[in-house]
Formats: sequence, structure tokens, C-alpha cells
Amino acid sequence: MLDIDRLYQKWQEYYLLTSVSSNAQTRDSVFTQLVNAHSLSDRDYHNLTHIDCVLTTIDRFNDLQNPRAVYLAAWFHDFVYDSQATDNEAKSAVVARELLTNLGESIATIDRVDRLILATKGHQIDPEDRDRCIFLDADLAILGTDPVRYQAYQQAIRREYSWVSDVAYRAGRAQVLNSFLQRDRLYHTDLLFAELEAIARFNLTGEIALLEQIS
Repeated sequence: MLDIDRLYQKWQEYYLLTSVSSNAQTRDSVFTQLVNAHSLSDRDYHNLTHIDCVLTTIDRFNDLQNPRAVYLAAWFHDFVYDSQATDNEAKSAVVARELLTNLGESIATIDRVDRLILATKGHQIDPEDRDRCIFLDADLAILGTDPVRYQAYQQAIRREYSWVSDVAYRAGRAQVLNSFLQRDRLYHTDLLFAELEAIARFNLTGEIALLEQIS
């Protein structure tokens, strides 16, 4: 089970919020809003466990150019999530901009967070942008996990799309997974490419095979 107290400590430690003009009450209020948004009943995968996984993966990199923006983007990138909508990233970026402004973050940091969040729509890679590569790789780290965790991930995504018929879900999900497999690389950091690329491709191929089975 996720330890909320540990996550709260991450919020306090990672973002160095004491260096901006916000007070403790505002910081705690934003944290509570983050927890509440990611704890909604329809968040089977896009929840605090996912956020924690992204943060923990980012922790492995010590060469971030703008760690503040990357960590904040990790926290806010799924603030708004509706499986029936197509503008979750844009709406999450709007919320991030508002709340980070309340926290006293600089315009430069907020703009950077905005761009990182928007990049999660279709996972828009820029090989020249190291921070974006790390952030997006961390967001996809789940694809390269062990079979038990990957199966749990598959099931969680299906529950989030429970409103979709089985036939439509199979076709749509297979199309998404195939689009990832067609990429030259799923992971654009050498670290995660070496560790997760082969596993992720194996997992995706296996899921596609299941999806394409005639039931």
C-alpha cells in the first residue's frame, strides 16, 4: 500500500518549496489537492502509485538540467484524467499553472512544467531535450516491469476504460501498443533503454497477442 506520509515527504524534499514565496499552508493545500485528484474512484492506474513510480524513476538520474520543473511536471501531469476525454494533458497543464503560481514558482519554471506536461500527449520526444527524455521515459517505466506488475497494469487500464466495449477496447488498445512498438526506441535515456527496452517490447508484444485473440 502506498505510504502517503512518505509521499508527503517527497513533496517537501524534492521541490524545495521553501525557496519560493509560498507558505506551509499553501504547500499543504496543493499537496492535498494533488492527493484528492489522484485518489478519485476511477483512477485505477493514473493514481498516486503511478506518480510515485514516476518520481522514483526520475530519482535515478543525477543530470537533470531543471530538476524542479521535471519533478513538478511528474506531480501534475495527470492531475486531470478522464478516459473519455482527449484534452487531459491541456487541462492538467492549466491546473498546474494556476497552482504553481499560487506557490510562487517562477514564470520560467511554470512554462517549463507546462511544456513537459503537454509532451505526454502522444509522448512527444525531443532527443535534444534531456529533461523531457527522462520525464517521458519515467512515465513509461511501467511498460518494462515484471510480468506480475505488467498484468496488474493491463487490468488497471482496462478498468479505467470499462465504459468501452470489449471489441472496441481490444482494437483501440492494440493500435496504441503497436504505435509504440513501431518506434525505434521506447526509452530515450541510455539507462532505461538498457534496462527496460527489451522487457517492454516483450510485454507489449504479449499483450497485443492477447488482445488480438478471437474470443
